[in-house]
Amino acid sequence: MSDTDDRVETVDLAAQVEQLTRDLQRERADFANYRRRNEGERADYARFAKTDLITRLLEVLDNFDRALEHVPADQKDQAWVEGMWLVERRLRDILAAEGLEEIASVGAPFDPHVHEAIGHVDSDLPEGTVVDEVRKAYKLHDRVIRPALVTVSSGSTVPPGAQTETQSGEVEHRGRSKDSSLAGPEERRD
Repeated sequence: MSDTDDRVETVDLAAQVEQLTRDLQRERADFANYRRRNEGERADYARFAKTDLITRLLEVLDNFDRALEHVPADQKDQAWVEGMWLVERRLRDILAAEGLEEIASVGAPFDPHVHEAIGHVDSDLPEGTVVDEVRKAYKLHDRVIRPALVTVSSGSTVPPGAQTETQSGEVEHRGRSKDSSLAGPEERRD
């Protein structure tokens, strides 16, 4: 073999070694990314593995709330009622230690990620504001695990053109200027 053939073969081997080195580095980077992603997924799984159990326990908590709301006033000082309050409080503490948080809804703007509307009502609150909460919303860590069942305001209860009384006692006509007469459009003469 000649020197030229040896140099060409050396260059080919060097290029192969360089290519194999790049491939190995890429594989190492891919594996490191896979490992990081896998560890993140495992951590998320560990954080949210109890979601199903906690969601079922929320039904028990709802039942405690309903039962405690309906205890007659003359029985609120009874030992069994105090026992129910203690169990309810302990259950809330355990769930809070697991990362469960209640999400306040009443008075907040409707958010389809947190609320499930079951109806609309006329209200003095702005349109799209949560007026009533039938079932509470909860999140586990940073994820909503149960949306609230809410009633949402559809706007003002006073229809346009209706009379309302202001604080000064003057009658204000909604939907009309102050200069408009009380007569209907067919009775007005200009």
